[in-house]
Amino acid sequence: MSKDMKTVWSLWKEGQTLDMVDSAVSRDSCPAPEVLRCIHIGLLCVQEFATDRPTMSDVAFMLCNESATLPSPKQPAYIFRRPVAGTDSSSTSAGGTSTLGNDVTITTIQGR
Repeated sequence: MSKDMKTVWSLWKEGQTLDMVDSAVSRDSCPAPEVLRCIHIGLLCVQEFATDRPTMSDVAFMLCNESATLPSPKQPAYIFRRPVAGTDSSSTSAGGTSTLGNDVTITTIQGR
């Protein structure tokens, strides 16, 4: 069963992180400490502010070094945001740049 980010964050805060792991996953093939570490790193990667998120080299280091201390994750981005009533959640400019309601931009590159 897929869990949304709000549920994952709630389970993390409550110390029930392993409750989000599918029961079909064998405890023998995926030891709990490894699963917890991967979830922890995943939560670090979706923090609200990009400056709080680890770089890819940091992620690789954290995954390869079990002794590396991980910082506590902050609340993930976008889980509690709701669009303001009466506003469009996205718009597209003439240059092909889409602005989403969460201040993220996506640029479409087109050849000549």
